[in-house]
Amino acid sequence: MFFHVKQMTKNLAVDPKDYGPGLVDTIKRKLVTEVENTCSERFGFIVKVIKIDVDRLEGKINPTGMKPGGTAVFTVPYDAIVFKPFKGEVINGLVKTSAQQGLFVQCGPMQVFIAKTNLSDGRLSEEPDHLEWDADHAPPCWKSRDGSLIIKDGSLLRLRLIGVRMSNDITNSNGVGTILGDFLGPIDA
Repeated sequence: MFFHVKQMTKNLAVDPKDYGPGLVDTIKRKLVTEVENTCSERFGFIVKVIKIDVDRLEGKINPTGMKPGGTAVFTVPYDAIVFKPFKGEVINGLVKTSAQQGLFVQCGPMQVFIAKTNLSDGRLSEEPDHLEWDADHAPPCWKSRDGSLIIKDGSLLRLRLIGVRMSNDITNSNGVGTILGDFLGPIDA
């Protein structure tokens, strides 16, 4: 997986009740709550905020016109560990669901689907490691003809991403993968 540290900024609205000696702690707590475990199309999954630059905080009070208010918006610079998967990247994951159509694999915060056409090359059906769906096995799984290779719920896999879709909604960020290739497939735990 490709994790890296990214410098980012976030505009945070702070209510007047939070002004005072604890303002910096309030801003830190609010930033971590709003940013960690979210997803950005541009940066990927924001895993952890590791540094908040409180020396460069800039706040501006929002104009409220005739209404009482006084909410301030602070531009907060911070460093975060992000996970941004790329097409062609090789990553490890845990099989969450195995079905006749393929596998759903959890790779960190991202779910990857491996279609049955990307599990086994149909032209090599006579090969001993050719994978086939076995509904009679308990639990149902993908296994090789000779039974030496079994992929089921809970199996660890190494896969290559062939497509990635990032969204600002973490539940809509997913990928498509394959285990066809050298050094890809089940990992012995």
